[in-house]
Amino acid sequence: MTILPDISSGLDEPVTVRSLETHLRSCVERGLLAPGDRLPPIREAAWKLGCAPGTVARAYRALELAGLAHGEVGRGTFITSGDRKLAFPQPGGRGRDDIADLAVNSFLIEDASALIGAALAAAQTELAQGGMPLAYLTPEEDEEIRSIAARFLSPKGTELNADEIVVTAGAQAAIASTFLALTENGGGIACDALTYPGVISAASAARARLHPVRMDDEGMDPEAFEALCRRSNIACVFLMPSTQNPTGRRMSARRCEQLAKVAARHGVVVVEDRIYDFLAEEDARTGVSEFLPDSTVLVTGLSKCVAPILRVGFVAAPRPLARQILAVENALSLMVSPLLTRVAAHILSDSGFEARLAKVRLGISKRAAIAQQLFPQLKPEALQGGLAWLELAGGWSADAFAAEAEALGVRVAPARFFAAEPRGAPEAVRLCLGSIAGEDVYRRALEDLASLMARPPRGPQILP
Repeated sequence: MTILPDISSGLDEPVTVRSLETHLRSCVERGLLAPGDRLPPIREAAWKLGCAPGTVARAYRALELAGLAHGEVGRGTFITSGDRKLAFPQPGGRGRDDIADLAVNSFLIEDASALIGAALAAAQTELAQGGMPLAYLTPEEDEEIRSIAARFLSPKGTELNADEIVVTAGAQAAIASTFLALTENGGGIACDALTYPGVISAASAARARLHPVRMDDEGMDPEAFEALCRRSNIACVFLMPSTQNPTGRRMSARRCEQLAKVAARHGVVVVEDRIYDFLAEEDARTGVSEFLPDSTVLVTGLSKCVAPILRVGFVAAPRPLARQILAVENALSLMVSPLLTRVAAHILSDSGFEARLAKVRLGISKRAAIAQQLFPQLKPEALQGGLAWLELAGGWSADAFAAEAEALGVRVAPARFFAAEPRGAPEAVRLCLGSIAGEDVYRRALEDLASLMARPPRGPQILP
């Protein structure tokens, strides 16, 4: 059992939640507790300290909320990181220059600077010549970007209309506005047991309960989704058919149809994330929206297919739903800057955009081959979305592996950041294959991870 060198040392009596939390924080900060160390069971700690089990439980929970510890069902509470270096990297932070960052999913594999620069120049010329309004615009007055977005988002064999499009400040804003609109009358949000962290934060902002659903090799399990809908009030379900984040799994058309039937039976709106669609050829794309078009909301943005610097996103929804989402978006931001939407319109209309997508697809295919070579357990079909879900073995915990990887100069994302129910997080890490520009740096980073995975983790502190 991993435990403090002296669990009572430095603690005032009687022990309170605050004093125990402060003591544990101090032990983490001083390195007496390391990532991966297990705290003593609650009842045992309470007996040693002479306090109620509830006191220990609340102190442990405070550490979890602070990101210093995490619980695992059937195993206990484990230290995450004393200096919080394993906190999920925030968008916009460059971090250490000597780190090969495989944690944040940006497609830097192909430089978009020239594409963005040309669009900025065109927008600047338009502005200088008086061709761009400087006042507030209603959605109807910015029809060009909505028409372009409708073509960009239209599933194969369909054609969306401009009045079904809501422009947002990025895909994250699209998800948040959609959740706020769909859950305003109550009802929870169903999602994969492992999901995009932005879904977790958006559900929290909407004050909506998140219901994790069991997964299999194609993502959400239809039977588990059916069971959830029968026992709970579910307003919407969030799905990622083309590339499931973080696992990279892809849904077949049959799976999409199965989930659509469940949603239709229970009146659940499908929120379908199409952010990774560009990585598949158009004929290979599928989605739940093909089987449930009147009750599906599509969300996407330009952060992956262009660059995170361009904060423009889109929602496509049947008109009644689009009006609901537009009302929320207007309340939050009034409008997206017309300067940004003009830049986005130029990019989406530029022949260089399609050329970039082709290069990114080719680059990711090459990166996937390298990952599969170094980690044969990875399934090739789950790598085509630019993500690798690395399940750990040999006694490794996800946090300990991430800490050791960071020490080697490679940053990865532990599974707990993606777990809709934190205590259900597996021992796995996510790698983003396109987030490093140089292929040599990318290969060395994966080689370092493969070497690390092949050796046993350093043992925890053990006391008799």
